[in-house]
Amino acid sequence: MAVPIIAILLIGLIVGATVNFVALFVAIPVVLLFLGAVVGKEGLDRQRRILQMKRFRNDARARKTEFTPTDRRTLI
Repeated sequence: MAVPIIAILLIGLIVGATVNFVALFVAIPVVLLFLGAVVGKEGLDRQRRILQMKRFRNDARARKTEFTPTDRRTLI
C-alpha cells in the first residue's frame, strides 16, 4: 500500500515541478508585456503633455494687430 502512495506523490512532485517550471516561462513574458504597457502609457502621457504645452505657447504668442489712427494717437 505504501508503494502506490509514494509513486503518486513522486508523480505529483514531478508534475508540480514541471508546471511551476513552465509557469516561469509563461510569467516572464507576461511581466515584460505589463512593464512595456506601463512604460508605453507613460511615454504617451508625456507626449500629450508636451504637445499641450506647445499649443499653450502658440496660443499665448503675441499677435500682430492693426492700430487705428485714434489708437496711434493714444499710444504716443
